[in-house]
Amino acid sequence: MTAAARKTGPVLRAYDAAMTTTGPRLPPLAPGEWDDVLTRVLENAPGGTDEPMHIFTTLGRADPELFRRWLGFGGALLAGSLPGRLRELVILHSAARFGGRYEWAQHIGLAEAQGVTPLELAAVSNGVAAVDTVEWPPLERAALRAVDETADEGAVSDGTWATLAEDLPESGLIELLMLIGHYMMLTSVLGSLRIQLEPRAEALAESVPNGPAA
Repeated sequence: MTAAARKTGPVLRAYDAAMTTTGPRLPPLAPGEWDDVLTRVLENAPGGTDEPMHIFTTLGRADPELFRRWLGFGGALLAGSLPGRLRELVILHSAARFGGRYEWAQHIGLAEAQGVTPLELAAVSNGVAAVDTVEWPPLERAALRAVDETADEGAVSDGTWATLAEDLPESGLIELLMLIGHYMMLTSVLGSLRIQLEPRAEALAESVPNGPAA
C-alpha cells in the first residue's frame, strides 16, 4: 500500500460510513413475486408467510439454481451429523464473531431448543473472553475455539484440531469446518445486502444481552 493510500484510506472509509444508509440494498421480494420454491420455504420457516424471513425473500432474487443449491447446502449442514447442541453453539458463536446479527438472532430459539442455557447463550454471543465464563465440555470448548481461530487467524490450530479429532470422525471434522465457513460467508453476504431482522427476530435479539450490534 502506498503512503497516499494509507492517508486517504481512513478518510474514504469515514466518508463511506457517513453516507451509508441503514436500509436494505435490495428489497425483499413481495408475495406476488414468490415462486413455488420460495413459497414452500417460507411456509416451513419461522414467521411463515405472514412475517416472511428476509433472508429468503432477498436471496430469492439470486439465480434460481444458485438459490436452490444454497438451500440444499445449508439444509444439509442443519441436518448433519454433528450433535444439535454443538451445531447451534458453533452457529451462534460464528455469527457473533463475524458480526452476523441476523443469523445470530434467528438461531437463538433453535439453540434454546437444543438445551443451550441463557448463561451459555450470553457467553457465545459476546466475544472471545466471555466464552470462558462457562465451563464447557472439551469438545464444545474446542469447537468454539475453532470459531475464534478461524475468525482471528483464518484457520484452526493444530492443538484445537487434535482435541476435536478425539471426539469427531473425519467426516465430522470436515462438517464442522464447513459449518463455520458457511456462517462466515453468510454473515458477510447478509451484511453487504443490509438484510434487516423481522420484528419477531428483533425481539429475540433484544432479549439476549451483548449480542452482535445492529
